[in-house]
Amino acid sequence: MKRGPTARKRDSSPISGKPEDQLSRIEVFKKMCRMLEMTRRRFLENDWRHYAKLLPQQQFIHLMMVRHSLPCNLARIMKVTGLTSAGASIFVDKMVKMGILVREEDPSDRRSIVIRFTPRAQEKIDHLDDRLNSYIFHLFDNATEEELEGLEAASRLVCRVLDSLEEEGDDPSQS
Repeated sequence: MKRGPTARKRDSSPISGKPEDQLSRIEVFKKMCRMLEMTRRRFLENDWRHYAKLLPQQQFIHLMMVRHSLPCNLARIMKVTGLTSAGASIFVDKMVKMGILVREEDPSDRRSIVIRFTPRAQEKIDHLDDRLNSYIFHLFDNATEEELEGLEAASRLVCRVLDSLEEEGDDPSQS
């Protein structure tokens, strides 16, 4: 049962009702995603200014994209950042030379290389994450417990759906 031009192949869509109801649900979600992305970018751009003398902005953004994937391999960095193999390799090389990342042999597979933060860089990233957490908490200072529970439930749903897409290798943009 198709639900529009970008409908998923599955019939188990939780979005039901009239098409105009579906669009309003989707539009509010898309607006939320845009607003979250703009807020995240503003925060990171502001924080980047502290590191501007050390790190070009695009490299800082790529580090912020991969920080939750580390330790990982080059293929994961490519997937998270959208960089080509050569681009990801150049990025990692630069970060290694700057003392931000290290390459290590994977103890379980000598042919595989694991990329991780240096202890000093990890400390800086942890500090940045603490600042981001404080910022997010501040955004919801006036929310009620019920609103926070609803936000948490919605966030868990979105994460579950997106995690399942990644696990399945499903890319709805390719349908």
